[in-house]
Amino acid sequence: MCSSDLFFDDAIANKEDLVGELNHGWTVGKRLLQHERSGQGGLGGVGGARQRPRAFPLADTAKQYRGEKDGRIEDAAVRDRVLTLGMNQTALQLTQRRVMAENQSGETMSFATSIFKYVSTNLTQELTDLRAQIMGTQGVGWEGGSFEQTELDTTRGWLGSRAMTIYGGSNEIQLNIIAKRVLDLPD
Repeated sequence: MCSSDLFFDDAIANKEDLVGELNHGWTVGKRLLQHERSGQGGLGGVGGARQRPRAFPLADTAKQYRGEKDGRIEDAAVRDRVLTLGMNQTALQLTQRRVMAENQSGETMSFATSIFKYVSTNLTQELTDLRAQIMGTQGVGWEGGSFEQTELDTTRGWLGSRAMTIYGGSNEIQLNIIAKRVLDLPD
């Protein structure tokens, strides 16, 4: 037995407590996990599909901590990274909104939730990494009077983004679902 195996020997379940069809519990479980993913970076969660695309606040952070010249982020390399991430975030949000609009029928979402969860959580990690890097040592504070609240929030957001690729189904699980269910690749 693997250390991660869990067995419920002699467990009692009443017939009226049955969810779904008899002997199809994994089907119900998969749909519950898919629903969870839709909120954990899939549709309407981290990526913000329900939000309108908006101004990208990372640019303001970069101007504040790295400098501004003629209304632009002074450091060209940082400016390029901020712009690229902003475009990727907007593209994800617009794609999520399109899929939600196409799925107004109320049916179970497709395996696109796995794709959105994977892309969204990775994008969030990139965003929080860059924000902390832009802030330098001010972006890694945990407490103390020498840090502003936004700087402390940056640290907590950066650390929290690490868990995003695990909860709701790890990125490895999402890639497996995408490979098997979307791309129809062999085991």
